[in-house]
Amino acid sequence: MAWPSMVGALGVATFMIVTTDVWRIASGLAAPRLARVCLAAIASATAALIFVHGLWERATRSRVREQAILFNIVTLITVSFGIVALYAGACLIALAAAELMLEPSLMSAQIGHRSDFADYLRLALLAGALATVGGAFGGALESDAAVREATYGYRHHQS
Repeated sequence: MAWPSMVGALGVATFMIVTTDVWRIASGLAAPRLARVCLAAIASATAALIFVHGLWERATRSRVREQAILFNIVTLITVSFGIVALYAGACLIALAAAELMLEPSLMSAQIGHRSDFADYLRLALLAGALATVGGAFGGALESDAAVREATYGYRHHQS
């Protein structure tokens, strides 16, 4: 599951870092709104992977309903952990790339005020959020078996 997700995430993050409109959007986002965007990206990416790959269990009998609920909670925690790790990695890579590639004077000219580390951080957080959604799209292209293996540690027994 890692490669398609990471390739999708890095492709989106790269595009975000070099797009001046994204710089202006990130610069104008207040912290609460940026936090909501980041949380929404993590939640939607988690939900997409769970539902696209059929990881949500439905109990048809009342006897197994409690077990299905526990299974779903563990699935939600496991997939969320992976998505948060993807988000954190994308943010760190985006921050490093922005610091390396973007001259402060160039960014300042585009955002309309003197740029500082906070502007680079907001850009990295926004790029990471959008990259996480892109990574979920990449993960959606994986086979159900590969996602189940990554999620549950399920291993096929070799004959």
